[in-house]
Amino acid sequence: MRSYTVLAARATMERMSAYAETLKRGGTAGRYLQRELAGMETAALAPEMLVDLLLATKVPQIFAESAVSGDGTDWTLEELRLLGDIGIAMPVTVYDNGLHSAPQIHEPPFPATLLFVPGALLRNERNQPPADWLEATKDGAIDRAGLYRLYERRLLPALLHADEIATEHGKKALITIPGLGCGQFAGPFRGKLGRELEFALKALLETHGKRLSHVTCVYYDPYDECDNTRSRIHGIEFLVRPLTRGNGARPQLCRPAAYAEAGDDFSNCELFSVVAWDHVSWPGNDYYAGARATDDGVKAAATTAIGAMTGVEGSYSPTKHGYLPPAPFRTWGDVVVSRGLRIEARGRLRVLDTEIP
Repeated sequence: MRSYTVLAARATMERMSAYAETLKRGGTAGRYLQRELAGMETAALAPEMLVDLLLATKVPQIFAESAVSGDGTDWTLEELRLLGDIGIAMPVTVYDNGLHSAPQIHEPPFPATLLFVPGALLRNERNQPPADWLEATKDGAIDRAGLYRLYERRLLPALLHADEIATEHGKKALITIPGLGCGQFAGPFRGKLGRELEFALKALLETHGKRLSHVTCVYYDPYDECDNTRSRIHGIEFLVRPLTRGNGARPQLCRPAAYAEAGDDFSNCELFSVVAWDHVSWPGNDYYAGARATDDGVKAAATTAIGAMTGVEGSYSPTKHGYLPPAPFRTWGDVVVSRGLRIEARGRLRVLDTEIP
């Protein structure tokens, strides 16, 4: 059975509503959304319906920084921005610790939740404006206020969802976060965005931490950026622990107790891991083509994430270090194509308030 939840901030739904009104007034959708709208009466287009239609334009494996124009020949810039604001959460079984190569196998595997969140897209290799450039930059430099607003809209719904799930399970949440948007998406800011994201995460916890009463720890791993630091914000331990700064034994899919340091007790914690997602791919991206690469593809390979998305049960191979599709399928992309699957928001959409109550 397919088991995933679509997450959006209320502010995102207001933007969806505004774009739906633009289309009703005769605005031109991008080519892929036009395909979904064919034969529909746009006068009846509601924001929730638009979420569903936009998600239907996503493809299993694609790289938004290099394969997308955003000039309407595929998606429009506004459609890309809206897609970037949509997250997906799913319960998974974790089979290995999430290292890109030679991962440690978990015996036995354990349950967790993945939170797929697109990072700021600041690169476009097709000579078009990057989707998130206008909001996240000013005069050619990172605009911290704009970047914060972007991640408040995109990341806070995932954190609130994690807090609610942990509450329901009678647990505390330990949340690992990678360098969202700090890799291929970073464009001219590569090597600098890790620090900017650290500032945004800290501000997010300072502003909204009181609402995250069941979050015990946020473990931020920007890989090779930032320094090892620790702070306590509204009772939440905020650990900045780049993998290459002496933290190689603690990648992002470990049991919560593995992240404990002197004085910590994470024994009653449940793991939630944010995944650096792509605006226009399915959750898992690279791994639909069989590649254990990027945060997206690695966490899909290490868990049952694609099984949750497709409703098709696979099996983890400890020798190939990946969750494999059943025979006769060679890749998970083959499964999606052969079964005509699409991501659906109907009955799965959760809208969360990101404004301070």
